[in-house]
Amino acid sequence: MRILDKYLTKEYLRLYLIFILFFVAIYLLADLFQSINILVKQANFFLIVKYYLLHIPYLFGLLSPLASILAILFIVSYLIETYQIQAIQISGISIKRTILPLLITGIILSFSLFFFNETLTFKADKISQKIKEENFLKVTPRKIQRNIFIQVPPHYLFYIRLFYSDEGKMEDVIIYKMSSPPSLLICKEARWTGKEWIFFKGREYILKEKPQEIPFDRKIIPLNKKPAYFSKKFFPFEKMNVTELRRWIEEYRESGFNTLDMETKLHSKISYPFANFILLFLGISLAFFLRKGGKGANFALGLIVSFGYYEITALFKSMGEGGILTPFLAAWLPNILFFAGGVYLFTQIER
Repeated sequence: MRILDKYLTKEYLRLYLIFILFFVAIYLLADLFQSINILVKQANFFLIVKYYLLHIPYLFGLLSPLASILAILFIVSYLIETYQIQAIQISGISIKRTILPLLITGIILSFSLFFFNETLTFKADKISQKIKEENFLKVTPRKIQRNIFIQVPPHYLFYIRLFYSDEGKMEDVIIYKMSSPPSLLICKEARWTGKEWIFFKGREYILKEKPQEIPFDRKIIPLNKKPAYFSKKFFPFEKMNVTELRRWIEEYRESGFNTLDMETKLHSKISYPFANFILLFLGISLAFFLRKGGKGANFALGLIVSFGYYEITALFKSMGEGGILTPFLAAWLPNILFFAGGVYLFTQIER
């Protein structure tokens, strides 16, 4: 059995890598031709190559379920067409035992992709985003930023007329504190000491029934946000890792914002890697259930099932973001439905 297990695992991984590299290459070429007019002339060849190479980890995770089902359809169909499955069964080995190494490979692949999404893919996406902004879109980092409005947990709303990010300095600051009672702080300047923000030359208005004015020359507000927080650039939520996304959700929740869309993306980031195992199992069931079909038919079937999975995932995700489903259900229902379909087909095989 060890020889058979190694053979099946090796063949599956070989086909999986062939398919995923094929689709990654197609995706990158299509994106390059679509974006060629956007790339500025000053961007050199090395940066363009580096930018697209950094996209590979993200595309690897995105297209992995598609490669999983195509690889398993091809290998199982090949075993059936060449009567190797029949020979295995005659030797007394059941279908369940035959596919066991493939299922184990799918589980390991799912956990591995989740790990790489949280580490390598996240770091690569951050670097590629920086390259895109600074070299292709020419969004250069600004040392002085103007007219910043930002919500700061737990209950502060900032307006900063001038912000010097390198110096950790603010000028003409207005802070609204959403507390009981609310207050309004207006000051000329604020500085970051490395541990805390100190506000200079201002007035604080306690907004009671009878407003109270408190002038100050120097005041410390309990904020642990470093200067980078006020000048941070937007990074797409779908490309954040779970740790980063959870931090943003907590900050938004503390500030009173609706976080359904972010929570749905969070659960989707956890559930999506396991689509590799789900579609692999469904592909095994389909191949045994249908029994016949050439390479073209298997390729078409794999595309239909995987694109169906992507579309249903997008549908449930929109329902989760809209509050129709809980974020957890919106993220996991596609996996549950496709796995249930695989289980049903597999039970029909063994009858």
